[in-house]
Amino acid sequence: MQKLFSAIDSLAEEYKDFLVKICSIESKSEDKAGVDAVCDAVCEKARSLGFEVKRRKIENAGDVASVTYANGGKLAPACISAHMDTVFEKGEFGYSPVREESGRLIGPGVIDCKGGIAVGLLALEALKRTGYSDRPVKLILQSDEEVESVHSGGKTLDFMLEEAAGACAFFNCECRERGKLTTGRKGIIRLYLEIRGRAAHAGDYFEGRSAIREAAYKIIELEEKSVKDGITYNCGVIEGGTALNVVPDICRVYIDVRISNTAEFDTAMNVLEEVAAHSRVEGTSCRVVRISDRKPMERTPANVRLFGHINSVAQKYGMGKMEEFYSNGGSDAAYTTLAGIPTVDDIGPVGDNYHTKNEWCDIASIAESAKLIAASVCELGKEM
Repeated sequence: MQKLFSAIDSLAEEYKDFLVKICSIESKSEDKAGVDAVCDAVCEKARSLGFEVKRRKIENAGDVASVTYANGGKLAPACISAHMDTVFEKGEFGYSPVREESGRLIGPGVIDCKGGIAVGLLALEALKRTGYSDRPVKLILQSDEEVESVHSGGKTLDFMLEEAAGACAFFNCECRERGKLTTGRKGIIRLYLEIRGRAAHAGDYFEGRSAIREAAYKIIELEEKSVKDGITYNCGVIEGGTALNVVPDICRVYIDVRISNTAEFDTAMNVLEEVAAHSRVEGTSCRVVRISDRKPMERTPANVRLFGHINSVAQKYGMGKMEEFYSNGGSDAAYTTLAGIPTVDDIGPVGDNYHTKNEWCDIASIAESAKLIAASVCELGKEM
């Protein structure tokens, strides 16, 4: 194990530079060319290290890929995963987009989730350098994770599940809080309410039927149904009206719904349909339009067992005690969990402020996370 950790330490600076390189390639989910350029960079580096690379072309989203350290091992493979897309428009961080300050990198995707790519590839290279051969180890790269795989029509998820089939463990390298690992996450439903009324000149106010007024009633009713540890309804964007002197005949309310388990999906949808079905403003109507959804990552015995293994390894090798964590944010780890693959999330580098222009990554944690993953892979028992 000391050889493994020494290999990671010797490679740490190189992988910091690699992370700067791929974060400097701006790659919002909708920007196929940008995401593909990140994929190019990772695949090129992986091939230079002698790893097997499989890349699948995706028509309406960035390509996906897997990088495999095929070492002749006969046991079930272990998988590491991260995504190449980010939420940022080009230029939001300025140029160059990545900067280093006081032991941190600040830039688009440094922890969500290109930092996870650096961690995963670093772990693979260190395992190869030290001759690990018990089981194949695979890094799976996703391309439209930030948008619930809507651009690919779920094809990126299909690729991930195909590549992870039969795995004994799945390490999803989203960002983490030091000392915490995630075994469960909420699911997400994204949709909008479309409210229709009747337009009229503001001078003839009572001849019109205001869609915005009806939307206001529905927003209050929905958000009051949110429960802190249960289903939440966040009405985050409102679009409506045409001019100040016109009673608005249409309004759309975009809603982010968070659910804890699959049963809550039906509950939430029933609530939305009920709210849509009745009106406070006479003469208005409403329909529910789903945009996308992501299943919840439920806390399963398999996930808890894998967490226990990682926690034991962390303490054995002086990396501290790990705390089991539940996240209100969604991720693709939900789908490997649903497939029955033992999964732990948020095992990437330490950082915070993701989805903001202050997103940062603790540089030292790149090596720390690679050590935690690589050591956990090395000590996976034959029963896993």
